[in-house]
Amino acid sequence: MDGAALIVIGVALLAISWTCWSGRWRAWSKIAMLPALPIAIGPFLGACLLLCGIGTLTGVEALYAPALLLGAVGLVLGLWSPGWYGPRWFRERSTEYDLSVPLNAAIASSVRSTPAQSSDAVARSHMGGREPDARWRAHLVSDEHGRPSAMQREGVVRGHLLLYPDALVFAADVREDRMRGSAVVEVVPAESIVAVRRVSAGSRPDGARSGPDLPSRVMPRVRIDTVEGAHVFETASAGRRVRELEERYLAAGQPV
Repeated sequence: MDGAALIVIGVALLAISWTCWSGRWRAWSKIAMLPALPIAIGPFLGACLLLCGIGTLTGVEALYAPALLLGAVGLVLGLWSPGWYGPRWFRERSTEYDLSVPLNAAIASSVRSTPAQSSDAVARSHMGGREPDARWRAHLVSDEHGRPSAMQREGVVRGHLLLYPDALVFAADVREDRMRGSAVVEVVPAESIVAVRRVSAGSRPDGARSGPDLPSRVMPRVRIDTVEGAHVFETASAGRRVRELEERYLAAGQPV
């Protein structure tokens, strides 16, 4: 590689490493698979490339030996990650597994096992083990169940709607079960449903609107009013779903 290019890359790595070391950028320290790499390999590799670039441009081959030594030291520190290495803020940081970091949450989702009682199993048990007449992909809009990790959307639980003659049942999907560690199920008795309508994206049960993520801003929602309160679900083809629900639960004033 050209000496000038090596110098540019080396200086860039040193600049990024300084930003990480000084604490001006700390988000990287929360990534489980990226312990001390930016402050270990980064500065030493940057110095290595810088010396190699200078040696290439000037013809001073004596710079190559310390350059390689610096690169080796950085590799050892990066793989070893000793507790004494790094700035004070890094050594004293919390080492808890932060599930608000997307990469950490994705790793946790891949290794966690599904709870003994999945949401789907719990939902069916509520209905006496019966198979639903239909199953729709739909997401429950509710702040009640929180957001345990970055894999979840704020105020939304992904899952399915199970349609029974006497009830409409929501059950979270397998990914939600894994991250939450417990089932999320809501049963809406058919006789309690008084109105069904399509509402705009971001609509919530309390009538407010919010949409911190893109799907919440563009995906239509279905609002089901009952004698106990409102339930809102995000689903594709919301207009058609409303018509089907009306025909099923409201057409004759009783479930079909």
